[in-house]
Amino acid sequence: MKRRALLRGLGAAGTLALTGCLSDGPGGQPTDTDEPADTPTDTPSDGSTDTDRPTATPSDRTGDTVTEPDPGGADDPSATPSDSPAETASGTPDSEPSATPGGVADSSLAVTDSGCGTQTDDASVDFDGTVTVTGTIWGSDACYTAVLSDVRLDGDTATVVVASESDAGTDTMCAQCITETDYEATVAFDSALPRKVVVVHVHDGEDTRVTSTTR
Repeated sequence: MKRRALLRGLGAAGTLALTGCLSDGPGGQPTDTDEPADTPTDTPSDGSTDTDRPTATPSDRTGDTVTEPDPGGADDPSATPSDSPAETASGTPDSEPSATPGGVADSSLAVTDSGCGTQTDDASVDFDGTVTVTGTIWGSDACYTAVLSDVRLDGDTATVVVASESDAGTDTMCAQCITETDYEATVAFDSALPRKVVVVHVHDGEDTRVTSTTR
């Protein structure tokens, strides 16, 4: 009776010892934990992290290009349009043909008559392709004659200067009388005739305005 009770006690103790070994893991630590074995992580399977991923910008998108406005350029709303257009008309409209003569092409004077008379200064102007001045000038004696002294242009006005000059030499005897000399002066111009012609006579360095004619 005592041996059976002893065997039962040894069996119960062995069972308890075996149960304790099975319930303890290696090193005496419990094998069961409160946390699940598979815990998800934030790290992708390829080893990259969120910080390694490039951030897409509007300019990186295919077909979706964003252009920043150029300050002061055509896309800038604050830019003001240019005061002058890209193409401006140059030059001035063609004007009417100028009435100003281009210059004196030719001039001449011929004495048509001479004789004793009075102090006469007379002239008339004719516009007929050229300017023709027909006049009379006087001199101190019979040796004086008429010469074309000058033709000058000032805008659309031509001035014809006829002078009375002596053509006698030092040994020439000249009739002592006031001499009237008739002449005809012709002036040709390069282009248009002048609008106005003034005739001036010169005696001993003094100018006398004889006539002014406008066509």
